[in-house]
Amino acid sequence: MQHFFSFLIILYPVYEDIKNQKIDIRPCLMLLMAGLFIRLISGNTLLSEYLWGMLPGCAVFFSGKLFGHWIGEGDCLLILSIGILEGIAFCMKLLFLSCIGIFTFSVYMLASGKLHRKSRVAGVPFMFLGYIGAWVL
Repeated sequence: MQHFFSFLIILYPVYEDIKNQKIDIRPCLMLLMAGLFIRLISGNTLLSEYLWGMLPGCAVFFSGKLFGHWIGEGDCLLILSIGILEGIAFCMKLLFLSCIGIFTFSVYMLASGKLHRKSRVAGVPFMFLGYIGAWVL
């Protein structure tokens, strides 16, 4: 059941991120709380698993702040939520696949002239594809 909530966390903001380059974090927080509740009642309550799962989201957040806001805070919250609900290994697969997708898309769009050096790309659609790819792997 926690997998269902993590899927909803990554699915709901895809359209909003493409259209507005912003996501509303309130639904993400509610789904995270529901997923944590399900995880707690299922007996999976090791604090170390939660802390390790938070590591990728925290690392991305702090590196984004340190190196010029290259990722939005809402995107970081999504990564943090997925890490807590699915674990660090799954979250790292998701990030790796997302980065490959964003890199490939950006190179193609830059070469075709549709993006410029300072252009911003919506990250959540690539995280969604990375989520699906991480399940396949």
